[in-house]
Amino acid sequence: MTWRRVVIADSDDGAVTENEFRGVGMGLDVTASEAHSQFLSDLPHMSEVSKSHEEFMGQVGDIPESTRMVNNDVTTIGEMVADLGGSIEGSYMEIPMPSANRRGVVLEVMEGESGTIARIIAPSGFGGVLRTFRLPTGSFISDASWNGHTLGLSLEDHS
Repeated sequence: MTWRRVVIADSDDGAVTENEFRGVGMGLDVTASEAHSQFLSDLPHMSEVSKSHEEFMGQVGDIPESTRMVNNDVTTIGEMVADLGGSIEGSYMEIPMPSANRRGVVLEVMEGESGTIARIIAPSGFGGVLRTFRLPTGSFISDASWNGHTLGLSLEDHS
């Protein structure tokens, strides 16, 4: 059982996205996370901390995915959408993610013996969003796209 990434299409063709002008001065519209990242990237001793973190994460990566999944809180689609303030209409759902950096949002699925599990990882602010949820039996995510700061997901049923 391994996670497979789902491509999230961008329906805002030509729109300016967050962090597009990364080389420009930070200005007053910067988030705490962006200011913190910039601050840390300017400190020469952070390379040692980064290396230690990378080594630690390499060790954590050796734990089998199935063992980690047992410890995660897996919810239903309805609970996940409600927790994030979204809506479901038929086989389509919208999930508002106003504070997430769209480029950093990851949508993954994993097929297993007990069905398909999906997760949304959205780094932002102080910790971001991690939601793991079970798809209805026989369903899969057929489409994922951005509309502004709203993530839209379409499901198809093949049961």
